[in-house]
Amino acid sequence: MDNIEITVFDEINDSRLARESLKIFAIDKRFDVIATGSLLGISDLKAKNIPVGYDSYLTIKPLSYIEFLLANGIKKETIDLIYTSIKDNTELSESYINVLHSYLIRYILVGGMPEAVKKYIETKDINEVRSIQNSLLKDYIHDFGTRYDENGERYIDPILLIRISRAFESIPDQLAKENKKFKYSVIKNGGRSSEFSDALEWLKNVGLIVKANNLRVIESPLKGNSITEEFKIYLSDIGLLIANYPLSIVEQIINDDLGAYKGAIYEALCADMLYKENYDLYYFSDSLNHLENDFLIDTSNGIDIFEVKANNGKMASAKKIYDNKSINGVNKIFKLIKKGYGKGNFYESFPHFLFSFYLDYLNKIEKEKLKLDDLPNI
Repeated sequence: MDNIEITVFDEINDSRLARESLKIFAIDKRFDVIATGSLLGISDLKAKNIPVGYDSYLTIKPLSYIEFLLANGIKKETIDLIYTSIKDNTELSESYINVLHSYLIRYILVGGMPEAVKKYIETKDINEVRSIQNSLLKDYIHDFGTRYDENGERYIDPILLIRISRAFESIPDQLAKENKKFKYSVIKNGGRSSEFSDALEWLKNVGLIVKANNLRVIESPLKGNSITEEFKIYLSDIGLLIANYPLSIVEQIINDDLGAYKGAIYEALCADMLYKENYDLYYFSDSLNHLENDFLIDTSNGIDIFEVKANNGKMASAKKIYDNKSINGVNKIFKLIKKGYGKGNFYESFPHFLFSFYLDYLNKIEKEKLKLDDLPNI
């Protein structure tokens, strides 16, 4: 096989001219070029002649749970077996469940940031992993408030810096509350959207947080029924979230005893999985009718609802939705639990670790449906 030489422009957000030069390389065709940069830098870069149609975008996210398993040497046969169990609606053996759940616990601690995963594989030492995670968080914090002027020059907006820092620091505590709806007043007394919405948008643009919007009604398409001013905020990587919690919580996670934080952690884990499998995040909360559903996704067969439980739990809200499924367009309701499988009158349950696989499998099925057969020549 011939060697392939690739030219890499690293941190292209630091050079407007480098961004503009991609068109010339594409037309020339003699060189393969990869340009890298932060989401924020590339989106803010004020290139005069953006090479529309001459470059392709690829957003690289932290490793998913499936990728974490592969990085840790899980055999392809095992991965295939898991997909087969989803396709055929069969249960995995107890031995597989126990091992995959143990890997899930470690994924919660490590997350998917490549440096953190690499350090875990090398050392199996969570102290070393947390050191990497804290360094990554400091790097993010160092860039808080970064803007680019019309000439592509980087500068720090001091007011935005303070607001981003306050908003970011509030996220772990807001997720730990029973009502996880994001509140500006938790950032500071009297905090308002007009003051902190830009800070959240900055964190979202840089890929550090994920926003889940509440829905007016459960009706497809979900995006068209989202409430922009009502939302929850999750970190885009579960490992970075856990790095914000004290060592006592880490010990509980290692011992598979999540204590008071169990609801917050498992919900944040499922948000991590949805984000990394390229799904938009939505939830449904209707306090007037006492309805609360953790996550909902659109499928070609209707809306799927997912309830996240630390071990097990009641499904009263989901049952009310199910009773009106013909109105709401609900396809299936799932309960995500610690290890077991089950089937109720209106829902199916399976372990948390299968969620990532289910989403990936569903994604592939949905994409297959978009492939069209050839039409006859007439």
